[in-house]
Amino acid sequence: MLNVRVASRHLEILVRGIDVEDARRRVEEAVGRVYAAIDVTNEDALGSGDIGRFVALFNSERFWEAHAEIEPAWRRSGDRSLQGLILMSAAFVKLQEGAPDKFVLLAGEALRLLEDAPERIGCIDIPKLREQLARSLVSKSPFSIACP
Repeated sequence: MLNVRVASRHLEILVRGIDVEDARRRVEEAVGRVYAAIDVTNEDALGSGDIGRFVALFNSERFWEAHAEIEPAWRRSGDRSLQGLILMSAAFVKLQEGAPDKFVLLAGEALRLLEDAPERIGCIDIPKLREQLARSLVSKSPFSIACP
């Protein structure tokens, strides 16, 4: 599998079951330099649950990696707030893939899951995040999470 996503300032390629360097070469021949190629064969090994890293990846529009950063923690805990952050990231992946209808569906579900979230998850101000996500549902554009 080779999947290419378009962000504001970069392309992402995800591979499964094929050589990462071969995939990088194929994409670079078609579009230019690849910033990062990620082998997602073992997705559970990709994330540590670090909210600060999640925010940094999200703000770099590396939404798939942001989701993967906290997914193992969610799987262990079942925390609906973490699930909301994961779905928010997944929504923006769908926007990068050119599927705005799926973006709206996932972003709406993320908002619902974040309704009962605590005021803060790590450094993230959840009420502010919900406002930003609600605006993105209208504008269909990404935003940055401010973390003090």
